[in-house]
Amino acid sequence: VEGGTQMKQARVDRAAEEQRNISAGNPGDVDFIGLVRRWREDHAGMARPHRHAVDTNGGSGGKNDNICVCIRKRPLNDKERKKKEHDAVTVLHPTATVHSAKLRVDGIHKYLDHNSFRFDHSFDEDSSTEQVYQYTAQPLVSYVCGGRGVRATVFAYGQTGSGKTHTMSG
Repeated sequence: VEGGTQMKQARVDRAAEEQRNISAGNPGDVDFIGLVRRWREDHAGMARPHRHAVDTNGGSGGKNDNICVCIRKRPLNDKERKKKEHDAVTVLHPTATVHSAKLRVDGIHKYLDHNSFRFDHSFDEDSSTEQVYQYTAQPLVSYVCGGRGVRATVFAYGQTGSGKTHTMSG
């Protein structure tokens, strides 16, 4: 009898967690969302503060950065939520980690495979457009307007729906 009560409570807890995920805008698989959440909790202190690669006086900020690669994670869109996709990317500056949902050979147990990528700047979905500008484009504006006849380019790259417009306009 006690085992049946525990199983019933586990189902109630799972349904409640699923409703919390849906309310938070993350309606995907409860198990995978839980695995990602636990990974994020375990790694929460790993984010570092942003620093300027090029100083605002138009000079080099201690090193010769000709290329600066930055990413900005966008939130899940309505189409993804309707398809019940889950948030599978964690950004902890300077890294972005992609969590791939996997099923063990037994077909029952779920786990995550993590692939991390390091960037000069990485911004999560809660970063403002002003923050992105402050660490990416603003130093270039100061560099170009420094009176030395130099040029700079900001290049936004990504597949359709990846967040380029979100990054540029917020």
